Amino acid sequence: MSLASFRRRAIASAASFICVSLFATAAAAQSEAITVFTAKSVITMDDSLPRADAVAVSDGRIVAVGTLDSMRPWLEARPHSVDDVFADKYMLPGLIDNHLHPPLAGLLLNTHWITPHEWNLPGWKVEHVRGHDRYLSVLRAAVRASDRSKPFITWGFHEIWHGQVGRQELDDIAPEQPLIVWQRSFHEVITNTPGLRWLGVDPDAPSPHHEVDLQRGSFSEQGLVQFAAKPLAAYLLAPDRLASAYARLVEIVHRGGITTIADMGAGGYFGFEKEVLLQKNVFGNDRVPFRVVIVPAVIHPAVDSSPAEIALSFENYLQHSTDKVRIDRHVKLLADGAFFAQYMRMNAPGYTDGHEGKWLTEPADLELLARAFWQKGYQIHVHVNGDEGLDVVLDILDTLVDETPRRDHRFTLHHVGYSTNDQLRRAATLGAAVSAQPYYLWALADAYADTGLGYDRASQMSRIGGMIRSGMAVSLHSDFTMAPAAPLTLAWVAVNRVTANGTLMAPAERISVYDSLRAVTIDAAFALRMEHEIGSIVAGKRADFTILEADPLEVDPMELKDVAIWGTVYEGRIFPVTAAD
Repeated sequence: MSLASFRRRAIASAASFICVSLFATAAAAQSEAITVFTAKSVITMDDSLPRADAVAVSDGRIVAVGTLDSMRPWLEARPHSVDDVFADKYMLPGLIDNHLHPPLAGLLLNTHWITPHEWNLPGWKVEHVRGHDRYLSVLRAAVRASDRSKPFITWGFHEIWHGQVGRQELDDIAPEQPLIVWQRSFHEVITNTPGLRWLGVDPDAPSPHHEVDLQRGSFSEQGLVQFAAKPLAAYLLAPDRLASAYARLVEIVHRGGITTIADMGAGGYFGFEKEVLLQKNVFGNDRVPFRVVIVPAVIHPAVDSSPAEIALSFENYLQHSTDKVRIDRHVKLLADGAFFAQYMRMNAPGYTDGHEGKWLTEPADLELLARAFWQKGYQIHVHVNGDEGLDVVLDILDTLVDETPRRDHRFTLHHVGYSTNDQLRRAATLGAAVSAQPYYLWALADAYADTGLGYDRASQMSRIGGMIRSGMAVSLHSDFTMAPAAPLTLAWVAVNRVTANGTLMAPAERISVYDSLRAVTIDAAFALRMEHEIGSIVAGKRADFTILEADPLEVDPMELKDVAIWGTVYEGRIFPVTAAD
């Protein structure tokens, strides 16, 4: 046989195979049933078709959006049914929280909460506690009621509301039982003398780190990471405790109407592989109505590894990705310290009491790490809170863009507690996106106006209006437990800018309800490079919906957080929020 004849036969055979395959695929597609969900209104978050009456779904994806009449060609071609379960309800794209920490939640849901603000969690209401004497009284009573053979760990302490607490006061409350107070920011713990020993630290030895104060019994930022976090995690994330905490977290996320979360910074407790395995075991089954995107973090440069070696090692993480628990080319870096602890780095005039913030990663190290991941094509997410921290991060981004230009890099700034309009304009010019934390304003603005920042800067924290005016893609996140895992509550803060005390702060920075919904749907998906799959109700995307009892675009903006969530649809399957949730 000639070569030409062989080629003709091969082409004919391939063409025949392709035709048969296409026919089989088409036949299979025609046999896949369609379910049409009708609603009082479908808010698509797609500017080309903002509203619809119905959504057709098949095999977990959206087939068509519009009216029953407009999707008639699909319904004539396929077996179908019409489900009117949402006929009197409102449908949004599935809500997204793109910065939440399941391991952190696992830790803190296993502690005793004493907080300056009220919390409402499934089956658990936490009343607010304020004042130094009141805090110590509540803490003392809780310790007395505890199992004295085990460490007592409490979360939610904040100096502004609870006064100064140190090792001596905690020794008075629990002279023999380890007593550990976790600050509201999560970035500091304070312990008594038995607690120091329980953490493996000699209370009479010299301080092992400049961010460890043994006289006060405190471990902050890198001192916490290096000397206290691992024993705390080993205790609080023991299998029996972790199972109950994660079960509660599933309820919390579902009740918030969320269908996608991102663990923005995995690997800091047990190592990345083990944390991924834990999350696969918990969230990887069909009973959990949301997916998880896991973003590994570089907490601090490894002593024995160069930034290039660290970046190279992250390539191994990609093999652990599944459809339900995803890992892509994302990395999280950390610039300055916690906003709740006033550890963020602030430009002049600084803090009213003259203290300085802290670096989680020194600027020179941060640049080396960012360059290593930038050159490997990673999307870089950076925790940054103060305006000095933001200057450093933007300088690094400017350098990277100049050295190695990249299109669509989506370098994303996370939290951005305090920024200036000039910085935001610069960030937009450099192509940055923002995942903002609006809850800072609600919880902290009144207090920081009196202590730390002064009224003008405190009132302008979480400058989300300026971010949108600058043209950046802006999403909102909870960083749970820094804020409730409730996107409509986060949107409500950004829209109204009203504090816990009822104070209106910097009304010029308010945003529209529509923009706030974008920030928890399509723009939140954009920050994860998932806008082609989720974030709007468009044909071809995943059939993820949040079902509401009222139209969020029609209610009074002050009632946005109170719009009831009926439940969710995750990849076409209905998950009501039950009474048990």
